[in-house]
Amino acid sequence: MPNNYHATVALIRSAYGHRLRASDYRDLVNMHTVSEVVSYLKGTAAYGELLAGLEPAYTHRGHLEMLLKRNLFTQCLHFCSLEQLSGKPFFRFFIYEYEIRELFKAIQLGFQEYISAMDTWLGPYLCFEQEKLARAESNSALLDAVSGTPYAPILRKYVSKDDGQPIPYTALEIALRADCLGRILKEAEQTIRGDDLEALRGLIGEQVDLINLINAYRLKSVFRADRQTLDSMMLPIDGKLPRRICQALYDAPDKAAFNAVLAKTRYGRMLTDLPDVSDAIRMERAFQILRWRSARNALHFSGHAAVSLYAVHCLNQIEVRNLITVIEGIRYHKPVSYIRSLLIAEPS
Repeated sequence: MPNNYHATVALIRSAYGHRLRASDYRDLVNMHTVSEVVSYLKGTAAYGELLAGLEPAYTHRGHLEMLLKRNLFTQCLHFCSLEQLSGKPFFRFFIYEYEIRELFKAIQLGFQEYISAMDTWLGPYLCFEQEKLARAESNSALLDAVSGTPYAPILRKYVSKDDGQPIPYTALEIALRADCLGRILKEAEQTIRGDDLEALRGLIGEQVDLINLINAYRLKSVFRADRQTLDSMMLPIDGKLPRRICQALYDAPDKAAFNAVLAKTRYGRMLTDLPDVSDAIRMERAFQILRWRSARNALHFSGHAAVSLYAVHCLNQIEVRNLITVIEGIRYHKPVSYIRSLLIAEPS
């Protein structure tokens, strides 16, 4: 019988049971200061331990957001620790995301700025030496810093040793994220079998579809981008949408034609029970809600730790994004209705 790591699954589901509920969000959006948000979160099962040492009156918004983001990483480490999963294929998937983020910070910010912005606590978990990356004052030094890692071939393709050559940031980011997803799927095949593997492939496929749909809708509705532009901006990973449908969406001459094609897809049919999807902001939020539903369903219906961990990481990312939306909305004195309209949660 395959090892599904049931103890880890139980731990993940127990932790997810402490998530913020609709009533919590109703309370949070009606607060007036970051201090009030900190005080409230300290009283929740989800964030009480994380924020126990904070004094609400003296907590800076930026520090709170940093703690929430870092907690996403430490939670995954905690889940993997119960049955020593961190050394097994696939279970480093969340670390790849942080590796890509650190590489991009170093590339975009440059030497001086990256030293101030680097997350030093990540150092022991990265596949490259963070200090070596921080000392990379040239493209050649950057390439040397990632030598021997999975990122080296991709960076060599997009980053010239000639410092005078511009770096195509968007193409590089897409290539890095596509390679990361390919690695995750390949490692999943070494770890999971049968229905659990198909569940994970389905979850990743749905997440890829919805990320691409969000980007395509944004480019089509705001910039009226053509098919060639859309093709270059999408994650080149097969999701659950057939390629012919994706091409029909990208070929659509305008937003109305895009919506007509979308309406005939599985995702378009899912949108029919979501209210107010008439403009770009609401449509994007609706796609994000579908991402949330996809991950939630995977968590509920699969009994393998790999599926559960991937799903709960997606769900926790959305929750942290919601909290940051609330914090920023309060900071800039936005109306409660506006903040609530940006939250990614099941419509009440």
